[in-house]
Amino acid sequence: MRSFRVAMAAILIGTGAVLGVAPSAGSGSGASTTVATGAAAAPAHARTAAVAQPSGLAWTPDTAGHRPVTPDQPAPDPSEVVEAYFRAINNGEYVAAWALGGKNITGRPYDYFVRTFSDTARDDVTVRSVVGNHVEVELDATQTDGTHRFFAGTYTVRDGAIVAARIHRE
Repeated sequence: MRSFRVAMAAILIGTGAVLGVAPSAGSGSGASTTVATGAAAAPAHARTAAVAQPSGLAWTPDTAGHRPVTPDQPAPDPSEVVEAYFRAINNGEYVAAWALGGKNITGRPYDYFVRTFSDTARDDVTVRSVVGNHVEVELDATQTDGTHRFFAGTYTVRDGAIVAARIHRE
């Protein structure tokens, strides 16, 4: 009977993870919590650690005491996404830059995207205006040999990622 309860608890916890719910953690400290069904608490061997809540995310418990895994937050400001994209490039965080929109605007594989920055020492972006989800920028790309290449154009941002770019060299 004990092994049945352990198996059943594992199934319920796994189902909760698949459905996007996690046990309530009270203060959000990540401490262990007891999963309760009805009025009786689960035995100690069926306790589970709460899913850690990333800082800055708002969680709203439902009536069963579960929290949705998906955060309920608005998308970031389009200019912040463009600035984060260039910050990631300048820090050599190409995976992050790829996720912020590099994959949407190059039309080429990730390796090609990374190679495009091999002669660039730094990109300084200046946001000129934001109209809706369109961010107009000027870009000063300092090359590894100390020369500069200047660009201007518009990035289109949706749901926290750059989805299109119309950039030209000046």
